Amino acid sequence: MPESRSIPATQRFAWILGLSGLLPFVTQALFSWLSPPVELVGVLRSQVHYAAAILTFLGAVHWGVTLASPSIVDTPAATRLIWGVTPALFCWIVTLYPIDMSLPLLFFGLLAALVIDLVLYRGTPVPRWFLTLRIVLSTGALASVGASWIAMAVRLSGAK
Repeated sequence: MPESRSIPATQRFAWILGLSGLLPFVTQALFSWLSPPVELVGVLRSQVHYAAAILTFLGAVHWGVTLASPSIVDTPAATRLIWGVTPALFCWIVTLYPIDMSLPLLFFGLLAALVIDLVLYRGTPVPRWFLTLRIVLSTGALASVGASWIAMAVRLSGAK
């Protein structure tokens, strides 16, 4: 990676904010393994809500990209706008489910969003560094939600 002073300020700030945004994922994954059993469900519910908030945000980014481009009436733009609202609707429904359903659904929602985003961002003015950031952050989110999911399976099955 180039020296930090040679990275444009917007890019550097996006990386700082993005990596900071991983902290709740990572800490909730850690606490899903370390918290007392009585607090586990609350920690897992918190992971569900944070994952839903981030997944909703990822969809909204497509609106920003599309509305910033000169033509918003072509098929790729319409596809991005439709996809942009899909994660919010998905998350709204999924967060109504118990955590043993919502956590795995959000894991796969985050994974699907990454794959779909990499396809939909092709041919847009999104800079390459953003896609790298998107992959790094999604990998961290997926690892954290996955760790929470495993903790839920291990720790709650042992509590029954």
